[in-house]
Amino acid sequence: MWIEGWGLTNKNKKSKGRKQVKDFERFLKDIEPYVKNPKCLYNGRNFGNFSQRPRECLANWLLCVILRFIHGEKITFGDDDSDGIILDKESGKWIRVEHVSALRSNPCGHECKKGEDCVIDAINRKINKGPDYAANKNLIVFFDGAGQYNRSKIRQDIAGKHNFQLIYCIALLTADKNGYAYAVTELHEKDSITFKVQINADFTDWEVSQITE
Repeated sequence: MWIEGWGLTNKNKKSKGRKQVKDFERFLKDIEPYVKNPKCLYNGRNFGNFSQRPRECLANWLLCVILRFIHGEKITFGDDDSDGIILDKESGKWIRVEHVSALRSNPCGHECKKGEDCVIDAINRKINKGPDYAANKNLIVFFDGAGQYNRSKIRQDIAGKHNFQLIYCIALLTADKNGYAYAVTELHEKDSITFKVQINADFTDWEVSQITE
């Protein structure tokens, strides 16, 4: 599905006139202070002129970086008075994305379960909102502690239980002198494919590679 389809379902005038990210390098630099301050990812207010939180903007950027790596620079994300849309500028096709956080702790001090159990809980919170809520949307789960999670367990647990077009897991792998590394996984009922996005230390560039297990 990374190669074919990846969940874009809509093609109408609603995708036109929306705020869209045109410069991915500049956007990365703009979001740098938010990434480096975890509190902003927990509860940061809407980012700039977007109706998305910093965490949602970062996740949308990471997902689009992978899609652009595969499909070219025609892919971007934009604003839709929601958690955002992913769109193909050439075809006009787009889809709304819904976000949920599975960060290990939040500002209220609540501790999340470990590893994949935390991610499954977050996904189930969205599944419980019903099929109408999930219709014509992709779900993005953002979390840390990525070295502790089993993507196969997540895939098996949610198989056949949700009505989202696709579900993506975006996980922080490392944050060190080399920058920030994230794993971006597209979940399928039978398989999952993961890419790594390595952002350099000064937030001026990034590299994409596929993670094989």
